[in-house]
Amino acid sequence: MTDTFIRHERICEEMEQDPLLYCQRLYTKYLQGLFNFMPAGHWRWDPDQEITEIVIRGEAPLDMRTVGKKPAITVVMGPASFQGLGIDNLLYQDFATDTKVHTDLMSGNLVVYCLAESDTIAMRLAHIVQHYTRAERQLLEQPGGFFAIARPSPTVNTPSPPGGLVSGDPMGLIMVQVNIPFQFQWTWKVTPTSPRSQRSIAQIWEFESASDYPYTSPAKLEKVELAMSTTPVLVRRISGRDAVRPQTVLVGEGVDPYQVINLRPFGDEE
Repeated sequence: MTDTFIRHERICEEMEQDPLLYCQRLYTKYLQGLFNFMPAGHWRWDPDQEITEIVIRGEAPLDMRTVGKKPAITVVMGPASFQGLGIDNLLYQDFATDTKVHTDLMSGNLVVYCLAESDTIAMRLAHIVQHYTRAERQLLEQPGGFFAIARPSPTVNTPSPPGGLVSGDPMGLIMVQVNIPFQFQWTWKVTPTSPRSQRSIAQIWEFESASDYPYTSPAKLEKVELAMSTTPVLVRRISGRDAVRPQTVLVGEGVDPYQVINLRPFGDEE
């Protein structure tokens, strides 16, 4: 009998691991900070769930035990896609290790759901979200943040029931959806398990466990030998605009039919 796999470690939210989760978490933290500056009695957010006046999270569905008593805002990642900028999105390549650094621009939408017991409060929360996102674009577009956000401006949907967003009976709750377009630059590094010349589709097919394949480690290039012909050749040279008298000339002089040249990597001594 097999045991059920249970993950005990928290999912990494770093940019290098998951740019979509990073963008969602970044914007959620911004909204928490924004409402944390609200005066008491005006949906002020606090990390303490007992005293906070609004629930702000980056998850769906929401628990009915926490939603309904207080207004809530939840951030969900909408459709996103990469733009495919540049040739192979290549930024840098290390020929010694065959490591490549790529970068690309991701475009998508952050979907913000504002829930309250009345459409007036839900619309008010939606206005605060879209307005202060536009007003604080320069903060959100700082290094480590978005490449661009709220460009073009966000859109606000009409009030509607929350549907499957709230687990349980969302009795009397009204939801207003705010769609916030964004662009985010993501850079990643790829180091192959074997040199490019040794890579094969057999790495996928040959073994049930991919780690069992006999991979070849990258090796340093020690020497390259080139052979070039030094035998004189006849070349037809055309002179003049109309080339009425083309000439045949002998180019190149040599004794040996081939000359061997040794090339070594830069920095290596004889």
